[in-house]
Amino acid sequence: MNYKAALAYIDTFINSEKSPDFSRQARFYNLERISRLLAHLGNPHRPLKVIHVAGSKGKGSTAAQIASILIHAGYKTGLFTQPHLITPRERCRINSRLISEKEFAQYVDRIKPSIEAMAESKSIGRVSFFEIYTALAFSYFADNAVDFAVVEVGLGGRLDATNVVDPLVSVITPISLEHTAILGDTHEAIAKEKAEIIKSNRPVVLALQLSEAQTVFEAVAADRNAPMDRVGRDIHLKRKDWNINGQTFDLTTQSASYPDLFLPLLGEHQAFNAATAIACIERIRQEGYRVPRTSIYDGLREVRWPGRMQVVGRSPIILLDGAHSPTSAEALCKAIREIFRYRRLILVVGLMRDKDLQAIGEVLCPFAAEIITTQVFDNPRVTPAEDIAQAWSASGANFHVCPSVREAIPLAQSIATPSDLICIVGSIYIVGEVMKVLGICKT
Repeated sequence: MNYKAALAYIDTFINSEKSPDFSRQARFYNLERISRLLAHLGNPHRPLKVIHVAGSKGKGSTAAQIASILIHAGYKTGLFTQPHLITPRERCRINSRLISEKEFAQYVDRIKPSIEAMAESKSIGRVSFFEIYTALAFSYFADNAVDFAVVEVGLGGRLDATNVVDPLVSVITPISLEHTAILGDTHEAIAKEKAEIIKSNRPVVLALQLSEAQTVFEAVAADRNAPMDRVGRDIHLKRKDWNINGQTFDLTTQSASYPDLFLPLLGEHQAFNAATAIACIERIRQEGYRVPRTSIYDGLREVRWPGRMQVVGRSPIILLDGAHSPTSAEALCKAIREIFRYRRLILVVGLMRDKDLQAIGEVLCPFAAEIITTQVFDNPRVTPAEDIAQAWSASGANFHVCPSVREAIPLAQSIATPSDLICIVGSIYIVGEVMKVLGICKT
């Protein structure tokens, strides 16, 4: 099987990232399929030292920062994240190197017999797209004997395919209302789902949370005798300076102080993600692993996480961000206000159908003079560009509807003057398409 054939094979399986059906089918949300699949493969996840990262916002950024610090400390570090911007190979990397096309195809070839062997069982449902990627990543990391595997949860926590691991440290980034048809429609309900990555006697690092979520996480950790470090209570952050190139801040934990840390990722929310990452690293240190202070500084300074407050043009400013919820849109707008100076904001937006369209519009529209609505054609989850424009039409902005990203970007560039800011937002899928259009899709 070559790379193209491997991708085609995986795409025949249920993919919740593209599924337009958001109803809960309880019997198909389970850990039995992934457990059986991994057992067929010799349980490659069991020897891995896993840092398990869940949350609604910032989990990918936090995972990338943890991995960068560990790499700079000299550890062979696997990173498993989702979704991808340009290529599925982004999901699985070791020491920042993406799995190669040849390796990807080889692992799909290896996993395929196990998938087919399980196909005879109708009671637990068919193996999913994400479960295949999870098995591939665990196998790849185990075969390459990584020192650590930083693993991002796909959806929720309790029944996510990654939740078969016994983590060295669990990390929970801020939560918000997301995937409510599956996870529940209150912060408390969602927190209960995500809290299931907390394991007995295993440390957990908790980012800033709303009080109702914080209460859930603290109760679960106490019940499971899981030591907890909390950003905002045990870890304190003071931002000092920020500009278009990054930000500087001081951090104090229960055991150390880190003055003048530099992070190239933009926005206050990224500084708090860094605080969460450093708290995780300190827990890893307490487990007996050596991570020098210089590795923390170097790891943050050198981290790269494209598509999140990423500046890809200067005159006019072109800003890419995957914000796709009211909370993340608020963080984006706050960062734009504090960092950038511009005449007009031109918004290019595309959203998925399971997002809170009205609430996101209430956050974004007041800042935009021109709004170009668009969509990704190969994803049935997308909200049609016309529907976004119609829902936001009362905002007072000037609207343009472009049914393809390849039309939307040239239109934005033609409307903009050198002193304007073009912000592309609403989905990692839209951001990925824009990167292709602009020719910045290096992998």
